[in-house]
Amino acid sequence: MLKLYNTLTRQKEEFKPLEGNTARIYSCGPTVYNFAHIGNLRTYVFMDILRKVLKNNGYTLNHVMNITDVGHLVSDSDDGEDKMLKTAKQQQKTPLEIAEYYTNVFFKDIKKLNIETPELTPKATEHIKEMIDFVVTLCDRGYGYETSDGIYFDIEKFSGYGKLSRLDLEGQQAGARVDVNTEKRHPADFAIWKKAPKEHIMQWESPWGMGYPGWHIECSAMGRKYLGDYFDIHTGGVDHIPVHHENEIAQSEALLGHPAVKTWMHSEFLLVNNGKMSKSLGNTYTVSDLEKEGFSPLAFRYLCLNGNYRNKLNFTWDGLKASQTALDRLYDLVLS
Repeated sequence: MLKLYNTLTRQKEEFKPLEGNTARIYSCGPTVYNFAHIGNLRTYVFMDILRKVLKNNGYTLNHVMNITDVGHLVSDSDDGEDKMLKTAKQQQKTPLEIAEYYTNVFFKDIKKLNIETPELTPKATEHIKEMIDFVVTLCDRGYGYETSDGIYFDIEKFSGYGKLSRLDLEGQQAGARVDVNTEKRHPADFAIWKKAPKEHIMQWESPWGMGYPGWHIECSAMGRKYLGDYFDIHTGGVDHIPVHHENEIAQSEALLGHPAVKTWMHSEFLLVNNGKMSKSLGNTYTVSDLEKEGFSPLAFRYLCLNGNYRNKLNFTWDGLKASQTALDRLYDLVLS
């Protein structure tokens, strides 16, 4: 009997596919505006282990991992400049050129880590129609409302908001952010479509004028298109729980009238020297950084396997060296 830990219920539950012998899975993929660092990649190592466990248990996989090439702002809510546009301006390239370059690097990196590519890897920019249709339906059902800068989801219309992260909405303060959007009915209301200024590089026609999708809507729209109205597993990092996945649940269940996902699974953070990984600290290492120091990418995968995916894992260069040594001994044993 295979049991999986469900973040939503906080329990281990027996896994049985909803339909036949096929496990239908959605994994939040990369936002392709920069190199994926090893903290990001730990989540994909977990995703790959899950794939292999399911296949080893005899299940067929229908696995979708999106490529976010539009609609993800600097923060995980609705604040700041779009990451794709910011990098495009810095490198003086088009957003699509940026997306294509970093998408290719990402797939090369996961191949080096022996991570299988999911059966489907759809791009957000190729599914704008599905996202617009999703937003239109939400508005028709009273969950979406228009402001001067976009269409927002009214979380107070959805009684289950906060159930994944166990959020205390009553205790949230709008002043927690520097810039408060006074047009929003609740500080936690999130954008499902953004209106674009004329100078915005990425924008599409919509019932609300030219604009672009909110980050969260893409996963709901593409998950539904490729996996149906109710599928088995949704994976991601724990950083997705309080905002991205909470919002996915709200908009999907508001549209469908029932849950869209049976089991939610999340991989914990990767620490560096027992501290936070951040660009400001200069410790957001990439696969290339590991290779430059003489390590095999598979030594990092070996390091990941030394801890449970639901526990924080500490990365140190000494720890990676020990993993490389253990991996080399394993190679010698197999080849001898």
